[in-house]
Amino acid sequence: MKDYVRLVVSDTHLGSDYSKERELLSLLKTLEYDELILAGDIVEFLRNPEFTKTSMKLINFIQEFKGPIKYIVGNHDDAFESFVGEFMGNIEFMTEYNFEYAGRKYRIQHGDQYDTGIVKQRYLIRFVSSIQNIIERYFKTNLSKWWTAKQIKRRKLQRIWDIVKWNNDADVFIMGHTHNPEVLIWLNKEENLKTYINCGDWVDNCTYVIIKDKQVRLRKWENKLNVEDI
Repeated sequence: MKDYVRLVVSDTHLGSDYSKERELLSLLKTLEYDELILAGDIVEFLRNPEFTKTSMKLINFIQEFKGPIKYIVGNHDDAFESFVGEFMGNIEFMTEYNFEYAGRKYRIQHGDQYDTGIVKQRYLIRFVSSIQNIIERYFKTNLSKWWTAKQIKRRKLQRIWDIVKWNNDADVFIMGHTHNPEVLIWLNKEENLKTYINCGDWVDNCTYVIIKDKQVRLRKWENKLNVEDI
């Protein structure tokens, strides 16, 4: 019997100057999977998105995908919040995705809910992001990359603690948000195996999660298609 394969990507930031859209399109066209899980910050709505031809090819490819698509809304694409609980064709919008596979309970979220500043100050962050967008395009620099690197170390322990505290009923936690691909595995007090995976991003890392063959893996994508093919 053929195994059911799930592909998870997050933080693609389509429409931004730094999105690795060609590499992402290569991944989606090359891999075989039954279900596509978009784990937040797929479209860059916090700033003014500028969609390229590749952006539109990606959007069209996703729309034409025949299998189910789970769209978990993040803080950069919260324009889709009003769609949570609704379907758009085969795309289901949600804030988290729960399922069981190979005897383990999975939970996928974007992860911004663990940053209380983002939850409580979204209008301020939207204003700051618009200023950041102007600076980045004028000076051709990526402030997001600098800020993310600065915050990762400070956030990490608190984030993992929050995840353990609020999600102790799940065995596998898959999230994005920090642009920091990583895997952490531990035994809880009951000696149950727990796994935390951060998907990374498609701005710097081009990483994804694949769930198949009764396992979950974090992988880095190496572009296998020529530019002409995309």
